Amino acid sequence: MATLLAAPVAVAAGWAVAKYAKPPALAGMVVTPPIQAGDFHLKDQHGAVVSMSALRGKVVALTFLYTHCPDACPLIAEMMHTAYRKLGDSARRAAFVAVSVDPQGDTPEAVRTFLATHRVDSELAYLTGSFAELKAVWGGYYIGTDARDFTAKTASKGPPSPQLVGHSALVYVIDPRGEIRVILPSNFDPNDLVTDVRILAPRR
Repeated sequence: MATLLAAPVAVAAGWAVAKYAKPPALAGMVVTPPIQAGDFHLKDQHGAVVSMSALRGKVVALTFLYTHCPDACPLIAEMMHTAYRKLGDSARRAAFVAVSVDPQGDTPEAVRTFLATHRVDSELAYLTGSFAELKAVWGGYYIGTDARDFTAKTASKGPPSPQLVGHSALVYVIDPRGEIRVILPSNFDPNDLVTDVRILAPRR
């Protein structure tokens, strides 16, 4: 009789665990309720147009950087590199994206150098555009920056020297439906980003 009862008992126990076990917890600051991520169309370091809508179906780690930053931006790039490596095969279900907060200083050469220095040239899409294009994106994601417009009159005086740009430094984690689910600080633990990507990534 004990043998006959073993299978039903095991099934019932498994059902109870599945029903009452807590789902894995997101590691970052959870956005409740989730916020729809604003769309944009900007060019990456290869000249390809990247849009948030085209990234649907993937988890997107979105941050805001500038290449001459002396502190937070290099740290974020390094942590994103570490997280990307830790994700392994799961990285194929994610997209790491940075939007410039310094259209004046983030020249193509500066972007290439930054990406190579921090070993993210094949991992991070670094998006740039005009001041007006980027300003619209900053506003849509509540990013504060003291970047100034590089006007035609200013440009006639020659290329400017790199300037420090104060800005909001964080990482948005956006789910495959295009909703902002998690916010991480600039000094985030790469393991937290790995956890959030794996939880939110679409199942195979």
